Amino acid sequence: MKVSNVTGFFDCRVYKKDTKRGQRPMSKQGDRINLSLSFDADTIPEEFKEFAKASSKNEKLYLSCKVFPNNIKAFSASAQVIDFPTNEQLDGNSFLINIETSIKHGTGTELNGVYVNKIQFIKRANESFEAIEDGDDSMFGVSMTPMQVSNEQQKAESEPKTSPKAEPKADTKLPF
Repeated sequence: MKVSNVTGFFDCRVYKKDTKRGQRPMSKQGDRINLSLSFDADTIPEEFKEFAKASSKNEKLYLSCKVFPNNIKAFSASAQVIDFPTNEQLDGNSFLINIETSIKHGTGTELNGVYVNKIQFIKRANESFEAIEDGDDSMFGVSMTPMQVSNEQQKAESEPKTSPKAEPKADTKLPF
């Protein structure tokens, strides 16, 4: 099943009951990690409902997906195949993503749950604000917004590059 434009939170730490996430050791690279997705009750796909858990704090449903980095195909925002990011790059971060999953219904030691087969990383979703193009950061002493810096860099890159003409030194000992 394909799910598009959903925000996912990665937990790449070894689970231990009654231990805070920050105090748990990082999983070995390639070992299973978890991807948590949140949905409103009216937007969660029907296939995921049996695996989702309701939050006691808000009206969201949370779905924990299993990710095996060695068995997944990862893509950049421009749909280029990329190496799966490291646990250090993912752990504790949220990303806007597209995913393809498979659902397994097993009992005991059989596979059970939602497994991610493919993932496309669109952008980080940790920041709740984005740069505003015509904003004024100078009121607090900030010289340029990241967007203004980017625009200045684009202008500089698009201008024709001319190199200053080298003037010969007067004391040069060249034969010509």
